[in-house]
This record gives sequence, C-alpha cells and structure tokens, in this order.
Amino acid sequence: MKYILSLLCILVSMMGLSQQDSINYGAKSHPTYARRSITASVSIGFLDDYKQNYSLPLGFQKSNTSGFAPVYARVEYALYKHVSLAAMFSYDAFYYNYRQEFTGNNGSFTRNKINKTKVFSGGVSAYYHLNHVFHSRHIDPFIGAGLSLNNVSYSAYPQGDSTITHKDHNVSPYLKLGARYYITDKFSIFGDVGYDKQSIFSVGFSCRFYSQKLGIK
Repeated sequence: MKYILSLLCILVSMMGLSQQDSINYGAKSHPTYARRSITASVSIGFLDDYKQNYSLPLGFQKSNTSGFAPVYARVEYALYKHVSLAAMFSYDAFYYNYRQEFTGNNGSFTRNKINKTKVFSGGVSAYYHLNHVFHSRHIDPFIGAGLSLNNVSYSAYPQGDSTITHKDHNVSPYLKLGARYYITDKFSIFGDVGYDKQSIFSVGFSCRFYSQKLGIK
C-alpha cells in the first residue's frame, strides 16, 4: 500500500511540474506570427516550369532534361499585425538535352546537344498570415503574392539551324499558399504551393529572430 501511495504522490508531483512548465512555456513563448520579427528561410522547389515547358524550332528534337531542383532563400519582416514583407532570391541550374538534325552527302544524321541553363531570380512579396483565424500555437498559414525578376542564361540556345549563347530577362508573378509549423519559438518547417515559374510547390526550413523588446500585437 505504501508503494502505491508513493507512486501516486510521484505521479501527482510530476503532473504538477509538467503543468507548471507548460504555463511557463506559454508565458515565454511567442505567437506563430510575431510583429517586428525577422524570419530567414531556405527551401527546395519541385515541378519546375522551366524544365518541363520549353519549345524547340524545326530541326531539333527534345530529349530529357537533367539537373538540380531550384533553391530558394527568403528574408521576411513582420511589418503589420498580420502582414509581412519579404525579399526573395532563387537559383536554378539544369541541362536541356536535345538532338539537332543535319543533312549530309550520306543522308540525314543527328548530333546531341546540351544547353546549360542558369536562372537567377530576385523579387519582393507580401504575405497575409491567417494564424488569428485558425488559433493554433504551432501552425501559421499564409497567402503570398509578389513579383520576381528572372535572369536566364543559355549556353546553346537553338536559333534557326544553329545554336547561340543567349540571355533572357523576364518578370513572373509569385502566388503561394502555404503554412509554417513551429517546432520551437525560433525554428520551423514550412511548405507552400502555387506558381512562381520555377516550382509548383516547395518545402523548407525557417529561423526567426527577435528580442524581448519587440512589440507583439
């Protein structure tokens, strides 16, 4: 009987300490969206529009596309109550593999070509955070919109019946719907889906910086 009572006392004590720790943690922890905080993020994109959708002139035949997934970096500042602004950067590098058709004295033949492509992008975006709608201690849903300036360079761009080095500059819209899950007050993982020309969805990791002096409203 003594052992049972002792065990019950230990369990009650542990429950009390656990509850006290959770209360202290709640007092010290910040909400999923903290105004005036800065969040740095890195992520990897999937389903690259540059790799999947490209055209070739007559005399060229498509082959496979090889390379790496696009890499993103983002610095986000929580400016208003539910709105943050971000500077975005990304890098994408891959190879267009294709065949060029030729006609010689002995008939037609093909030669394999490799077009090394690099995409540097930079842009700005605004995010509206929906944590006040879902009331979660760990999840921060958001909607993002912005513009990206893309600088694309090709090593063997098909033109006419030949290839040239070529650079292209274009602007693409940025539209994303995603959510960030906070493992701790500072560290989180996130995923988003939408359109930015380089990927349909991406997953990544974030780190948030703030101090006790920051106003949180």
